[in-house]
Amino acid sequence: MPDSREIAVRDPAELAPLEPTRVWSPRHTIDVVVAPISRQVDVIRHEHGGVLRISAKATKASAKYGVLGLSRAAGGWWRWVTAADHEASMATKPELVEAVRARRRKVSLWTLGTGVVGDGVLWFFMDWPWWGGPAILLAVTATAGGAAEVIIRRRQAVQDITEEGARDIGRHPSGKAIRQIFVGAKIARRVEQVKVIAPGVVRDGDAWTVEVELPDSVTYSEVAKKRAKLAAASGRGIARMYVDPVPDHEGRCRLWSPDRDPLSELKVDCELKGRTTAVNVWTERVPLGRTVRGLPMGFHMAGRSWLVGGEPEAGKSVACNILLCFAALDPYVQLWLVDGKGVDLLDYEDLAHRAVLRPDPEGAYDLVCEVIEVMEERGAQLKARRVKKLTRELAEDLGWSMLLFHIDELAFFTTHEEWGKKITGKLRDLVSRGRFVGIYNSYATQRPSSKVVDTDLRDLLSIRFALRCLTPASSDMILGDGWSSRGYNAQLIDASQRGSGLLWAEGTMPVTGRTGFLDDPDVTRLARTAYKLRKAAGTLPVTDTHPGRLLLTACVAACGDAEKIWTADLLPRLAHDPAWTHLADDPLELARLLRPYGIAPKGQDIDGNNRNGYRRSWFVEALDGLIRR
Repeated sequence: MPDSREIAVRDPAELAPLEPTRVWSPRHTIDVVVAPISRQVDVIRHEHGGVLRISAKATKASAKYGVLGLSRAAGGWWRWVTAADHEASMATKPELVEAVRARRRKVSLWTLGTGVVGDGVLWFFMDWPWWGGPAILLAVTATAGGAAEVIIRRRQAVQDITEEGARDIGRHPSGKAIRQIFVGAKIARRVEQVKVIAPGVVRDGDAWTVEVELPDSVTYSEVAKKRAKLAAASGRGIARMYVDPVPDHEGRCRLWSPDRDPLSELKVDCELKGRTTAVNVWTERVPLGRTVRGLPMGFHMAGRSWLVGGEPEAGKSVACNILLCFAALDPYVQLWLVDGKGVDLLDYEDLAHRAVLRPDPEGAYDLVCEVIEVMEERGAQLKARRVKKLTRELAEDLGWSMLLFHIDELAFFTTHEEWGKKITGKLRDLVSRGRFVGIYNSYATQRPSSKVVDTDLRDLLSIRFALRCLTPASSDMILGDGWSSRGYNAQLIDASQRGSGLLWAEGTMPVTGRTGFLDDPDVTRLARTAYKLRKAAGTLPVTDTHPGRLLLTACVAACGDAEKIWTADLLPRLAHDPAWTHLADDPLELARLLRPYGIAPKGQDIDGNNRNGYRRSWFVEALDGLIRR
């Protein structure tokens, strides 16, 4: 034991204070860890105000994603407890779902109870506040949930970019989205190479349209070939993506994309349906149908000729009926028809000036030769007038009408062993020269290959209508070589869209559209209307039983070989025919019947005697004019 004197002489200040024994606690550990961080924060607050703002933003972001993470975790826990992943089995195995829910509730309650007991133990035996355990658990959960939220969002963003081409580009895409589809279609390498021209993407009815400047050295023609790739990159079918040229700028193109496939709409009735008034082929366009943009699709007949082709059941008959009904409704258009089937053109039999309504190659050849005779006669008259081309005014002055020469199922005639080459040669001549004298040619066939339509003849047909074809080569046979490689391919038309096709008529590029619909009853009604219009105009075709033809033929026969005949001698000769016995003693009735044909009795000098009579040449000319009317 130390000496008491030593203790007494010692200065209390010299005695070192005794350090209290420290018991380890989480609070002490947190203080040791947080202290340097707090000192650094003080330095940042006083010396680096900007950094503090950045730290505040980071803290805000951490709090945001922590709350979102906690919410996502709470939602996931609730779905797990309520067995939402077994919801589909509720209808068939409800007892199984209830058992899963009960088990998961027990697990949740045991986990919660264990946490509460553990927190109580730490609070009782250590310097631990009652809220410490839940606070740390909440902080760990918030941190983990926030990190998970960030990861999930990043993955979702990557997924959005990956799936961008698989989703529809939308009703009003942004300029950036337009540039991206050009990159996706391998037309450009980077979005910066594509420029969207002001005003950018604009709505055009039920579609959007935009003008785009292409990358250097890329032309519109190249883009048109990749129309399918543009459609795929935008998440649309090719029927909803169209590429149009920009006038006077090969380095630009215009995209037009409807909200839905316009060719899949319900059938649109032809504009001719229900029409009761006459048509004027010189001023009106053939109302073939509607383009994909909803605009009228058609062409003028004057000075033109057309070829329509496509696979069976593609809609050739409807397209031809629209043209034939249009021409028939003009009372002054002659119809010269050839039918390879023998049934398609029966509605026009009473309207046709000439017709071979049966599969008869020899009869078709004779009819072509007759048309060429008309062409030669008209050409000679134009030459006498020193006129190079027929116009509407000149046709009215000459009393001419347009002549429509139509052949259905052309292949049957042009591939015939005996008559095929002869018919092809005559048709080539008729198409090349006939349009200058008002003869319009129309041909329909399924696949106009060089064996069916001679290439020289095909190149003369100025209007082409390609309905759905089975191959790009067949499409080119109708439109012309190379069109399918430029994006105009009738093979791309859906088989269910009958009447849809590519029309190359009065523009520099083919247009996609669909014909108006005319069923057989519609064609029959229009043919009856055309008959009434022609009857009122006096232009019905002259058949073998036509009263005027019978009378003039009888008068020619009564004249015999004589050029002049007196009325008194003509009437008894006519009376030998039972059809004209009533004219035996009625010269005034004969004069009345002949007046519509421009014939009137005049004095005829025969052997020095002058009496009222007629001339044989008058009857012949009137009969010839009536037949060719």
